[in-house]
Amino acid sequence: MEIPISLRSASYITGIVIGILITFKLVRSKKKGTRKVPRGTVILHQFERPYLGVPNLSPPCMKLETYLRMTKIPYECDYTLKFSRKGQMPWIEYNGKEIADSNFCIEFLNKEFGVDVDDHLSDEQKGIARAVLVMLEANTFCTVAYFRGFDEGSETIKKIFFGNVIFPLRNLVFRFVFQRAIRRNLHGQGIGRHSPEEIYGIAEKDLRSVSAILGEKKFLFGDKPCLADVFLFALVSNFIFLTPVAPQAKLILTQLKNLEGHANRMKEAYYPDWDEVALGQN
Repeated sequence: MEIPISLRSASYITGIVIGILITFKLVRSKKKGTRKVPRGTVILHQFERPYLGVPNLSPPCMKLETYLRMTKIPYECDYTLKFSRKGQMPWIEYNGKEIADSNFCIEFLNKEFGVDVDDHLSDEQKGIARAVLVMLEANTFCTVAYFRGFDEGSETIKKIFFGNVIFPLRNLVFRFVFQRAIRRNLHGQGIGRHSPEEIYGIAEKDLRSVSAILGEKKFLFGDKPCLADVFLFALVSNFIFLTPVAPQAKLILTQLKNLEGHANRMKEAYYPDWDEVALGQN
């Protein structure tokens, strides 16, 4: 069966754009050398700051940076979009070593610096914290991707990542590159097989569960935050500060106010420079 001319043209254009983007990325990667920092300083590779209400659009990136601030580990950010060998962001370099995946980065740094943001928890609390973290990262986080790829959040993503692409190509790249990748990943994870109502229903159940654990406490397990608090903060911040129109954000801002309070406490504790790193204000 022959492809219609309009579709064929779109395919050609998309292929050209993808080729340009890949070539550009490869050229940039070849030009990037190892960044010079003092020995003992972590290089945090993460996405560039959007200055739209949060320090980073990526909750995993924001989690890792917040962890570094909590533990007072010296670090410098690298925004050159050089991905790890696993094709992931964020990742770190430390004294010549490269570590990918935010959780592996944290495990490595815990050993190197002799720190552990969970060391105040009991064994039972550590088990609950682990379950909460996995739920938020493997489940709730996927609803963020869905909102940004296929709901109102898509306009924010277009503006940030494709704002410099001319209008006709912008929508083509977004549709045939970004949305296609998101759809494939979410379908493989499983959540992408559901309806929008079902997806946001999953997010609601997750958030209500964490809200119930938090209760009226300052943090999930008392007066001191743990790693699960860190990712909860990164996730909730991306909802309420970046896209308050998201169903998840509306739920938090109207019914799960303790999650909003939790995010504000984390922000005040570890981001005294919030206006600078989240809003671009000096």
